Amino acid sequence: MKEYYLCLDVGGTQIKAAALDRNGKPAGEIRYFPAEAKGERQAVLEHFAAVMEEIRIPGAGVAGIHLAFPGPFDYEQGICLLQGLDKYDLLYGVNLRQEFSDRLGTAPEKVRFINDATAYALGEMGFGHGKGVARALFVCIGTGCGSAFGADGDLAEPGTSGVPENGYIYGEPFLDGCIDDYISRRGLLALTEERLGTALDGKALAERVRRGDREAAACFLVFGDRVRDALRPFLENFRPELVCFGGQITRSAPLFLAPVEDCCRAAGIRVAVTEDTSMRTLQGLTRMDSRTRKHLPT
Repeated sequence: MKEYYLCLDVGGTQIKAAALDRNGKPAGEIRYFPAEAKGERQAVLEHFAAVMEEIRIPGAGVAGIHLAFPGPFDYEQGICLLQGLDKYDLLYGVNLRQEFSDRLGTAPEKVRFINDATAYALGEMGFGHGKGVARALFVCIGTGCGSAFGADGDLAEPGTSGVPENGYIYGEPFLDGCIDDYISRRGLLALTEERLGTALDGKALAERVRRGDREAAACFLVFGDRVRDALRPFLENFRPELVCFGGQITRSAPLFLAPVEDCCRAAGIRVAVTEDTSMRTLQGLTRMDSRTRKHLPT
């Protein structure tokens, strides 16, 4: 009997889900479901179970249930620690491994969790731009700034020079705060409000550029300067061969990545942008085997 992984990329507004085989090949299109992240506890848990049943392949076995989940989260134990972030607050302290195991009739050890940016990095190293690359830095720019560091197709060992704890750069000091304050959706909203008088997300700002708004184009380049400056210490200390970008805001990458590309070109670093971050993240979930799990952030 052929087995599939039931893979979910969990966000605050959407859950992206698909069944994939052990080679990372999806059984069909990625399905998109509302997150229901602000619902009552039992309703949210039942919603997750319904999503898993929706993508389950009739007549096939379940190799595992793997979920990419935003932090804070106890990924090893499967316990949600999100609180005060206006999403999944009512799941705080819940053992999701046991809940999903009970609801799906799957052994608890088959239910695994991983940080969403880490799953994205594993997917890129196994199936995308990072395949065969000795050292790579992966950056997801969306609601926040997710990151992971790769070495020889796996996650970089803890303690590797130039790699922050768990491979997370979001909390590192930058300008008047931390990287997440500036290299994120809210960072772009603050920047556009400051320079244009109106808070705009990436899509709205890109539309202004398309209409010929030079101030909007200049705003994107300031954002690109900030991305370059935020990443510079990691480029210098980790010395990756590749920097790979994913996430919602990188849909507008041609409008802001030039400063990063110039910096990387001078250092001999290749820059790549993922076409489908969701697919790479789901494919990364199929790589949570014994080799990669020993390096997964906790």
